[in-house]
Amino acid sequence: MARPATRSLSLGAALYVLAICAAIVTLEGWREWVAHDAAVLKAELDTSNLARSMRQHAEDTYELAEQSVSMVAFQLNTNGTDAEGLRQTQAFMTSTMAGTQRLRGLYVYGADGNWLATTAENMPPGDNQRAYTYFQNHLHSASGAPFFGAPIRAAGDGAIITTVSRRFNNPDGSFGGVIVAAIDARYFSGVYHTIDVGESGSINLFDGAGRLLSREPYQPKFIGTDLSGTEMFSQQLATRNSGAYQFVSPIDGVAKIGGFDRGARYPLIAVVAVSRDEALASWSRSAVQHAAITLALTLGAALLGLRLAEQIYRRQKSETVLEQKEAEFRLLAESASDLVERFESDGTRTYASPALERLTGYGPEGLIGRNAFEVIHEDDRASVRAAAERLRSGASEQETVTFRRMHRDGRELWLETSLRIAAEQSDNPSVVGVTRDITERKRLEMRLESMAMQDGLTGIANRRAFDMALSREVARSRRTGAPLSLLMIDADRFKRFNDDHGHLAGDTCLKAITEVVAIGARRPTDLAARYGGEELVLLLPDTSLDAARTIAADLCRQVQSLAIPHPRNPPWRVVTISIGVAAIDPREEDAVHDGSWLISLADLALYDAKSQGRNQCVAAPIRIRPRLAG
Repeated sequence: MARPATRSLSLGAALYVLAICAAIVTLEGWREWVAHDAAVLKAELDTSNLARSMRQHAEDTYELAEQSVSMVAFQLNTNGTDAEGLRQTQAFMTSTMAGTQRLRGLYVYGADGNWLATTAENMPPGDNQRAYTYFQNHLHSASGAPFFGAPIRAAGDGAIITTVSRRFNNPDGSFGGVIVAAIDARYFSGVYHTIDVGESGSINLFDGAGRLLSREPYQPKFIGTDLSGTEMFSQQLATRNSGAYQFVSPIDGVAKIGGFDRGARYPLIAVVAVSRDEALASWSRSAVQHAAITLALTLGAALLGLRLAEQIYRRQKSETVLEQKEAEFRLLAESASDLVERFESDGTRTYASPALERLTGYGPEGLIGRNAFEVIHEDDRASVRAAAERLRSGASEQETVTFRRMHRDGRELWLETSLRIAAEQSDNPSVVGVTRDITERKRLEMRLESMAMQDGLTGIANRRAFDMALSREVARSRRTGAPLSLLMIDADRFKRFNDDHGHLAGDTCLKAITEVVAIGARRPTDLAARYGGEELVLLLPDTSLDAARTIAADLCRQVQSLAIPHPRNPPWRVVTISIGVAAIDPREEDAVHDGSWLISLADLALYDAKSQGRNQCVAAPIRIRPRLAG
């Protein structure tokens, strides 16, 4: 009667072996699928990052072109358009071209479309630009903003070029002509040629309308082609400005993985694509190798399993199977990459897996029996104790805590631990914790938080960072009785500067002013921030009104000494600033301890500085009543 039972046990063992083999194949297939997705994701990230770099490079080139036409416009306005003035302007254009290889040339065309000045050595006769779209745009638009033209074929060598142009006016305000900076599509192709994207890969640059501006490999017949109907423009760019996707190239028909990035300042879109087969070639080779190894291991496991089933059939040693399973389980627990620990309800550590030494540098034997809370950073200890108390009280079944502790080599680690009550019948159950290292993730989070507090244009603190610092310093001033001063800074007649020189020059001017203001923040507690537009603020804790006024006067002098030309800022004819100074002094009997009041008071003082002639600082009295500041 024992024979059927034995056969049943043997059949069960054989089925178990088959299930293990199936699990191995399934897990290996899943692992390869994950590896495949990782390879695709890596290709998407690489192409997205490269597209971002290519877009930035293209924006730098177009920014250079925009700056060049703006400077030529300034030269024309300064020198005039008579013969001597044009000679001086052409000399300036030639010197500008000598300093860059990104531009094909600079050209000045009169109102009739014929050229007045050029950097081209052999300008073809009859090169009239009146029929071109960009010329007509400036002819019929009084705007002084730059215009980014569609790809055109250049006269002479037939090269494909794109243009950045700007209108200039006669002294009477009438249309005087067009200044043009030309960019050769072959320049971008030459830069892209140095970047390896595989035999079937490509680097493409489009304008905002979907026209191809440049491509590597360089194929002139495709330059200027309208691809706005492709998936990237109709679907991808409709919902996001950057990313990656998989597609079949409409140009060469190759299946590709592509990353794209659209510029914010210029109508430019960079697309970097690699062949899907080339991107996954390494994974394909690895998958074939792993499949062969898995097949061999599976066959070996099957043969061994059948042999084990035969032994079970003959000897009925179920205890051997149990011991094997226990050994496998222990091996899995001891070789896990995450740290597994067990604690008593008071935090005493009773078990720690070998991963503890890899994670912290300390061996398990030195920490068993010690309280786990003592190694946690003191700033995080309270939150971890609160989570442990919720587990002990039954308020929650599982808690995840994040805390800092020191590595044996002195590094600070960020760890994340999942805590759960052990499934055991006891009045004082233990706690099981699984811990992993999240140091890199926390550093990235803190870096991103720091970036969120910085103004993108000037590089100093933004309005959000200033508001937080103001609240903090006002509270500290109340607590310590120390004075707190604020400088509200504004560039004089800055709108006129932008109108005369363009917003790009205005941004450069604002950066120069910001560098001077930032120098005024000499102490770690001082804060220079961009308040909005061209308004800057300088927060000075532990600084009296008189000291702040001295700093403000020095800033006015330093900005004026920059000598940035500003003809429409009389009488100085250079860029200047006005500053309103206000302070909170808790020692004054009628002092108001309020951040918004301090801002309003400094703003009123700034208004007084403007109304009294600009290029000066005005300090508001501390004892002014809140209703007057409102």
